[in-house]
Amino acid sequence: MNLLVTPNNDKPDIYQNTVRLCRKLHENGCTVSMLTGDHDIYQYHCDRWSDDIGELMSACDAVIAIGGDGTILRSATSASVYDKPVLGLNLGRLGFMAGLEFSELDLISRLFTKEYTIQKRMMLDVTVNRDGRCEYRNIALNDVVLSRGTTSHIIDFSVMHNDNVCLQYRADGLIICTPTGSTAYSLSAGGPVVDPAVKSIILTPICPHSLCDRSIIFSSDSVLDIAPTITRENEVYLNLDGDSYYKLDSGVTIHVKRSRQYAKFIIIKHNSFSSVFTQKMSLN
Repeated sequence: MNLLVTPNNDKPDIYQNTVRLCRKLHENGCTVSMLTGDHDIYQYHCDRWSDDIGELMSACDAVIAIGGDGTILRSATSASVYDKPVLGLNLGRLGFMAGLEFSELDLISRLFTKEYTIQKRMMLDVTVNRDGRCEYRNIALNDVVLSRGTTSHIIDFSVMHNDNVCLQYRADGLIICTPTGSTAYSLSAGGPVVDPAVKSIILTPICPHSLCDRSIIFSSDSVLDIAPTITRENEVYLNLDGDSYYKLDSGVTIHVKRSRQYAKFIIIKHNSFSSVFTQKMSLN
């Protein structure tokens, strides 16, 4: 089995834990691959190096991401392009996307005995259009965020649902998320928590200038077209998964729909979503 390991080297104790993982993978006859940028750190613990993430993704059987939700999110989004599954090992705080805590590393043996399942998570396809022409396109696993600049005024948004104008917002921004992203920024903005098994698109306003604006849950087949009012005094930014930023110009429309791509997660422990959420949020 060829496994691509993607550690977050900013995490405390990442070196010792990554070495432990590599040793366990080698004990089970696996080939370990990493990006060349990690060579100076893990040079004696990896079998294959490359600067080309696409080359490593294409050649591997699965990806093991070590870190927090951000690390796992980035790895899962990259892996979705190559239809590769991801196992997240949590070294962060919450780790909603993690398949295992690092204290449970011994359970990784189930990966080699095929005692696991693959869970597919829906993603969002996002395009920025002007006069029917696409200016920017990307995908998101967690969320699509439209937000104002630091000196901007409150923004007016017009939202079309399946070609019907249905919503008008005055707010600091809008969050359009998947069920996977419902436990991220959307949750902090007052949005609902949605089980990833429920295919849907959630729209949540950020600090709306209203007493009655609430989140709306649309079906996964919905298409949303959002037109922000942009002036010289109002800068509006598009942010995907907290990582990819794009400054919007006046006259554009942001088109959001379910992507044909899916993120695939390796599930070794078969805990219910409610039990995971309760544990991670310390509700007991």
